[in-house]
Parts: sequence; structure tokens; C-alpha cells
Amino acid sequence: MRKTLLAILLALALVVIPAGNALALTSQNVDVTATPAFISISNAPSTWTINGITGSGVIAPNTTYYSNPGGDTVSPTVGGATDGECRFTITNTSTVAINLTVLFPHHTGGDASTNSDAGTNGATSFGAKTYFTGQASAAWVVAKNTGSAVGKSALGAGVGIKWGLIYISQSNAWGSGTNMTSTVNITATAS
Repeated sequence: MRKTLLAILLALALVVIPAGNALALTSQNVDVTATPAFISISNAPSTWTINGITGSGVIAPNTTYYSNPGGDTVSPTVGGATDGECRFTITNTSTVAINLTVLFPHHTGGDASTNSDAGTNGATSFGAKTYFTGQASAAWVVAKNTGSAVGKSALGAGVGIKWGLIYISQSNAWGSGTNMTSTVNITATAS
């Protein structure tokens, strides 16, 4: 009986007395994740023939054209462009919010009309602007040859938006019917 009582007391002592350092944790781990501020965009479609959506693909002097699927000479809604009035879709495939800036360089080939950088036309120069879904006409930004202002700011990561171009052809007649081309560039920067 003594041995049994002693065994019970010893068992109780082990339960009551902490194990001490035998069960102590001497180190811990921290998992660290580092997500880079990666900037990337996609855009589709990648072409536009001015007056080629519902028109003939031939432009007239002193005429305003829109990359509006509803019609080449149909202005987007002045109070705020709708998705259906925008030809292009740009998607922010970045890990951060971005700002979008559009450049519309001078034409090459043919009479090589130049960008006025004012959003208005003149003799031998065209005007250009951009618009994004939801933007009212007062927010449409001049698309310059170089140095355009931001057209859309703070587009969230993983978010897409529809957008379009406005082109105002030069005010005088051209000297030839040879195609003129330009490659519009849309650039993303961290917001």
C-alpha cells in the first residue's frame, strides 16, 4: 500500500511541478512574403482604321472621328462615356494601381499629317484625345505626340476599363491618297 501511495504522490508531483526547460521552445519561424510592385497591361484590339468601324475607311478633311463601335462619327456620351462607346479594353495586370497615359505620334507616309498637341486640328495637323468609360467630356485628355497628361488615374490591380480615341482630321485637303500611319502608345505607371 505504501508503494501504491508513493506512486500516486509521485504522479501528482509530476503533474503539479512544471516540466521546466525540457518542453521550452527556443526558436520560432516567421514566413515572409514579398510581392513586387510589378507593372503590366494588356490591350485589345490593337488596331483602328479611322472611319473604318461603320464608315468606308477613308477620312475627310476637317472631320471628327471616334473609335466608337456605335459609329465613326458618333460622339461618346458627353456626360460620361459608356462601355459600348469604347473600342478598346485595357486590363491592369499589375500588382499595383496604375495611371494610364496615351501618346498619339505624328503620322508617317502619305502627307504625314502632324499632331497639333492641342486636341484641335489645323492645316496639315490633326487633333487627338482619349476617353475612358465613365469620363465626362471635360475629363477627356489631349493625346499628344509627346508629353500627354495622364488620361486615367488609379486603375486598380486586376481591373479592366474600356477606352477610346478621338481624331480630328486636318482642316485642309491632302495632296495624295497614300495611307498615313501612326502607332498610338498607352503607358502605365504606378499610381
